[in-house]
Amino acid sequence: MLEFHNVPLKTILRRAIMSLPTNFNDILRFFEKDYDTAKEDNALSARGQFLQLYPLNHLKKMTLDDYVIGKGTASFCACVEVKTRTWANMQGATALKFGIYYGKSKSDPTVRYRFTQKFGDDDSTNKEVFANVKDALLDLIQSGK
Repeated sequence: MLEFHNVPLKTILRRAIMSLPTNFNDILRFFEKDYDTAKEDNALSARGQFLQLYPLNHLKKMTLDDYVIGKGTASFCACVEVKTRTWANMQGATALKFGIYYGKSKSDPTVRYRFTQKFGDDDSTNKEVFANVKDALLDLIQSGK
């Protein structure tokens, strides 16, 4: 579900349509009425804590087990899914959204590393796939700077 500061997008749109502001000042007043600065402060604090845990140089050195969700550890992916909720909700979908994970699938109960075809094919090793995932993550971060 799409949210903005923990308010479902559907709710925001419904309120906006019902009030039908006609100019920028009306739109701004509508936004300010529901805007919660405390939530933004919490989100900025959580984001700062996340960036301290995972600075760029740490991400470059990260191992596969430091990254994947499913090993029962405080991995990067587990942290992304749980600790970023106030500013970047990543819940929903399967663990495949991270490119590679450790676990089972609907069709195969064997617990092992699994990955999307975007990052490797059936002949790829876990190490190769993780290198591709990590490169994509680092490219994304660089693009956002």
